[in-house]
Amino acid sequence: MNITSESHLAATVICIKGDLTADDTDCFQRDVRETNEHFRSNVIIDCSGLGLIDSVGLESLLWLSDELNRAGNKLRFAFVPTTIERVFELTRLNRVFSVHESVEQAARSFA
Repeated sequence: MNITSESHLAATVICIKGDLTADDTDCFQRDVRETNEHFRSNVIIDCSGLGLIDSVGLESLLWLSDELNRAGNKLRFAFVPTTIERVFELTRLNRVFSVHESVEQAARSFA
């Protein structure tokens, strides 16, 4: 897994390339903490490069959502592949996560 980030006016965009599984969650959480110190801004996860996610990966996304909510910020998802969107539906996380077709749409949803 490779994580990159970019700061924008509305949010920090975090791009995940590869899989988000039990083997990657410690790295994911550490990188997110470093990227968005103290969860000071909204976050958009760019899932265009996300291949596979398991239950522990889903827990990491829930962890991030909870941390952001505690800090008064929000989490959005962009470019979610059909397979990952289906996982969100099966786990009913589509009721928790806000999924958008692009980073721009996700950024506009913060307004």
